[in-house]
Amino acid sequence: MDNFFLLVIAVLFILLAGFLIFYFQTQQSFQEITDKLDEIQHPHASMLSSETLKRELAMHHDKLVLLEADISKNLRESLTEEELKMFDVARHQIKASIAGLKASGEWVGMPFDYEWAEMLDRLPNVLSLYRKSEADKRAKELEQGGTPAN
Repeated sequence: MDNFFLLVIAVLFILLAGFLIFYFQTQQSFQEITDKLDEIQHPHASMLSSETLKRELAMHHDKLVLLEADISKNLRESLTEEELKMFDVARHQIKASIAGLKASGEWVGMPFDYEWAEMLDRLPNVLSLYRKSEADKRAKELEQGGTPAN
């Protein structure tokens, strides 16, 4: 009877050890996949210096601030196609710069550095017109019978 319990405990211990090895290898694989995806998504972030990343971040943020000022001054109701493209490029570049700064350890955070969502909070007119333009574009695509592009 004692041998039977020892055998059961040994089998359970081996199964537990196998499960733990499988679990940690899977987690390591997931981490490698995540790292590769980050590298693919922001390929230039690791190659640029932190000063270059900060300069790019400031440049694209300034473009959005100027657009916000223009909208406030002229009380416009929509954005042009060029402005929509500029917004998309700025969003991508700002997120890439922030990711690069975080990866290099140069990210300070609030109140000196703002995340993308915090920047948008300070650009209410640009954000509302961008959302309106995107909603109109999706409505037109649905009316034409197509599927909206993401």
